[in-house]
Amino acid sequence: MAILLIGYDTESAAVGEGLARFLGPDVPQYRCALDPDTTRRGVALLARLHEELDAPCTFFVCGRTLLHALDALEPLAGSRLFDIQQHTYSHVVFRDVRYRPIGSDAEALLPETPPVALREELTFTSELIRKYLGRECIGLRTPFGYYRGLRDRPDLLEIVQETGHRYVTSWGRNEQNGNPTPWVQPFPYAEEGFPEILEIPFQFWLDGIWFDANGYGEGRAFREALRGAIDEIADQDLVFATAFHEWCAVEADEEGTGWIRGLIEHARERGVEIMTYSDYWNRTAGVAAAAAT
Repeated sequence: MAILLIGYDTESAAVGEGLARFLGPDVPQYRCALDPDTTRRGVALLARLHEELDAPCTFFVCGRTLLHALDALEPLAGSRLFDIQQHTYSHVVFRDVRYRPIGSDAEALLPETPPVALREELTFTSELIRKYLGRECIGLRTPFGYYRGLRDRPDLLEIVQETGHRYVTSWGRNEQNGNPTPWVQPFPYAEEGFPEILEIPFQFWLDGIWFDANGYGEGRAFREALRGAIDEIADQDLVFATAFHEWCAVEADEEGTGWIRGLIEHARERGVEIMTYSDYWNRTAGVAAAAAT
């Protein structure tokens, strides 16, 4: 049976360095993605949508965003529909990121984060989520996403494990460092020596990359592209893990165009199971444990 995992990188007020290098302050999305009020608007919009459709999802929250928009995020913790995991404290990168924005000749470089900073970012954000939302972090979305995820990086996987995470969602690019990402399926990092850490790749298009390429007024077109993706995974019994953003739900007018609503409704029509990332990890871990006994 095909499975849809809906994840929202919740990061407004935490992505300044990356956006400054990639976009610059004159781009409307830059201003939108730096404003904590965007988190308030986006989270409220998404919570209403998922409650109306009774559809579970995962919010991957940056620690800095949590502190700047705590009033918006606290209500999520009281609902069974909403899984809350982390997205680092200040949207730092795990591996070098080289990125050329669409329509630009300039390539920006974000060097990978020093191990001590990465460890503190993950530890502190998990502590904030525990303190303010009463949830334990077992899952981590790495900012940006990488071709091959954390393959061949046992040093990074050790930090993921030491900070209490049981799964990571980091493979979100194709071989050209762009999108769409192919239908890479979840796998354990056994080859790197961490069989207990599950990678849940996020495939197809990141919402922001699609809208950068096609325009932020093209939500209906993205809705149709997402429906096509659902048809693919339903026909092949695949897992489809999305990487959407609370600021994109605002900037790309989800309320007016229904690009997320259309995805969820079509998944239901095709008999695709909708789960949180953590529920999927729980199911996968349980199957692995049963196979080992």
